[in-house]
Amino acid sequence: MNEQHESTRLSYSSAEALESRAELFRLLKDYPGVEEETERSLGLFLRASLLARIFGIRELYEEIVMLPGIVVDLGTWRGQTAVLCENLRAIFEPLHFNRRIVCFDTFAGYRGFSEKDRPTDLHQDGTYDVGQGYAGLLERLLILHEQGNAMGHNYGKHRVIAGDCRTTVPQFFEQHPNEIVALAFFDLNCYEPTRTSLETVFQRLVPGGIIAFWQLTRDAIAAEGTVYANEVLNRHAHRLQRSRFYPGLCYLKKT
Repeated sequence: MNEQHESTRLSYSSAEALESRAELFRLLKDYPGVEEETERSLGLFLRASLLARIFGIRELYEEIVMLPGIVVDLGTWRGQTAVLCENLRAIFEPLHFNRRIVCFDTFAGYRGFSEKDRPTDLHQDGTYDVGQGYAGLLERLLILHEQGNAMGHNYGKHRVIAGDCRTTVPQFFEQHPNEIVALAFFDLNCYEPTRTSLETVFQRLVPGGIIAFWQLTRDAIAAEGTVYANEVLNRHAHRLQRSRFYPGLCYLKKT
């Protein structure tokens, strides 16, 4: 498994902030409480940066509550966004058991960097490898959350699809011609996978539906911004804005 990714190597924090973070990790590991108390006390260890990310996902989910369609998570990595969306479903639309979530990832790291990209030692084929078998673990996590949420008897509706999204995304919609998209998160970070997947997803995006980009304005990872400028801007009717809570999260609404 490749651990050479940003979450372990890149930070904009001061030395003092990094030491505070390390101590929080130690305290979480050694928290003096039973499992139930530890689970209910996670807010003690949740840093503002992650809380802002959660708020950003909630912000977008609230926008689609009255829209039909699935939630798509492209480049799901460890699947946190997908799990949060299942829990947001239980909060904001507990009786909507047709809100399916579909996760796409190689689970073996990035795939598809080409001459159109600017790969680095942090962004290259194989980065963000989570190890063999992770897709099965994510499937299990989604089911466990479903079972514990409203309409918990109706579980197993979400999908985790492993493989190169240039193949798996078109295949999914070919096999499920009824599926339309309300919300899609993009975190692929390679030009061609982003371009081909965006073309397919946009065709299935309902009016008012949302496509969210985690890296749209980031200069060091240019794929999303380049694909947006080349393939969407001045070509398709939409509105573009950024999250109130997480500045790097930008999203378009189809009009």
